[in-house]
Formats: sequence, structure tokens, C-alpha cells
Amino acid sequence: MGLVLPQAPLSQAFRERLSSAAAAKLGDIGALEHRLRSLLDEARRSLPAITVDEAAFVGHMAERLSDEGELDEALSCVQVRDLLLAFACLSGDALALKELSQRLDIEVRAAMRGLGAEPELVDEVRSVLGHKLLVSDGEAPKLATYTGLGPLAAWLRVAAMRAGISLRRGTQREVRTDDQTLLDAMDPALDPEARLMRERHAELLRSALHEAMAALSTRERNLLRMYYAEGIKLDKLGAMHRVNASTISRWIARAREEVLERTREALGAHLKMNTSQVESVLGLAQSLDMSLESLLRGPAD
Repeated sequence: MGLVLPQAPLSQAFRERLSSAAAAKLGDIGALEHRLRSLLDEARRSLPAITVDEAAFVGHMAERLSDEGELDEALSCVQVRDLLLAFACLSGDALALKELSQRLDIEVRAAMRGLGAEPELVDEVRSVLGHKLLVSDGEAPKLATYTGLGPLAAWLRVAAMRAGISLRRGTQREVRTDDQTLLDAMDPALDPEARLMRERHAELLRSALHEAMAALSTRERNLLRMYYAEGIKLDKLGAMHRVNASTISRWIARAREEVLERTREALGAHLKMNTSQVESVLGLAQSLDMSLESLLRGPAD
């Protein structure tokens, strides 16, 4: 059975985190203590193995209550069990995180069926949303915005649908970057002849890179974007995709090689060279990583 850490009265922690407007509506403190205890005990009966800091949780709940209406009515609207699960996840409880992962799988699949999404997009939404729910990237994790004023399942499904629409729209955009930015990203160690050739065919090179990127799968494009443009480490990408870092490294290497090969082929067709000659003249392999970083950081339509 999960441990409940001993705390000061729940009503005290609750009052300290209420808005001033809601605090002004407080009535009998003894009745409030009893109500909070009853709500928490009921929620924990369905989540018996999860460990929580009770005072911190009721404070978390108080911050998310609406100022409108009576306090008792507001408490009646809270899905306490779901809010407790979300709070435990944000606190790092392993069992809570496992249950959230199972729920997220169900809701992502349901949301993506509604969009008629391909399996690849389903997997990408699952990994991207899973990351956003729990990881702070300059702002609070998305799960912290769940107020408990509706079922967590419905909230997750809406979040998944929005993520799916956003990712699908993103894959249809052409990433643009100006010629000089692309050229500046190339390896400065290239000999003068190779640099001259690259400058002469800058537009063709850019077009070939765009086409090669567009031919990748959604997962591959997003992996390259997160790795090269956003600087996300392999271990974190692995956690997002529920695989180890070495698997992520292989996926990225495979996608990188595919971009390289497609770019060589496209340039070779236009320049009437074989792929070995293209590589010899333009030195693509040694500068592709910098080219990808520049390309993926470019502004989108």
C-alpha cells in the first residue's frame, strides 16, 4: 500500500494556495478539513499504491479551483482521482507514470482514429505528447495545466488531437532557409574549388536537401529536427520514444544516410555526375550535419 506522508492539517495547506477571491468564501474550517480528507481518501482508494504528499496535493488542487460560485460546489466538480494521478506523475511517482503511459496510449489511439491518422503519426504524437506532458522546456509541463475539472481521459484525448493536427500540418510545410545561411553552415575546411562549386550550385543543393527531407518519414524528420535543431540528447529522445539511446542513434544515423544518399542522387542527376563524383566535388558527407542544423532551424511558412 502506498505511503501517505504525515502532514499538517489539509485545510491549512489548502487555504494557503487559494486565490484571495476563493479564500473569502471559506466557511467552517473543521467542515473543510473533513471534506478534503474525504475527497483524498476516496481518490486514494482507487490509487492505493501511489505515494503522495497530501498537503502539497491539496495545495495543487486549490490553485486550480475556479473563483466563481461557491467553494463547496467547486470542489464537487473536481475529478480528484484524476487530479491526484496527474499530481503524482508530476512528482515523479513511478507507478503513477506507468498508469499515465497506459492511459495516454489509449487516448492517443482514439484521437488519431478520429483523424484517420497513419500509424507513423500515431507513434509520433505519442512520443511528442508524452514528452510535453512531463518535461519542462522553459515553461511548466503540460500536465500541470490539467485542472481536474473534467476527466483526464478526455483532456488527454483533446491534447492528442491537437498534437496530431499540429504535427500533420508541420510535415506539410516547406522549411525555408536563404542561400547564404545554408552556405555558411557548410564546412569551411573545403578546398577553394569545392567551395566555388557549392556556391555555384547553392540553389540546386538547397532544393535537393528539401526533397530528401520531404521523403523521410514523419518520425525521421522529427528525430532529425529534435536532435540537430533543438539539441535534445539521445537519452532524452530514447525516453520519449521508449527505446534506448543506442536505438535512437541508429535511427538518426539511418535517416541522415538516407538524406545524404537522396541529395547525392538528385545533384548527380542534374550535374550529370555519379554519386561518387558529387561527393568528391561537393564534400557533402563531411558537412551534412551542419547543413541539417541550419536547414531545420530555418523559419517555417
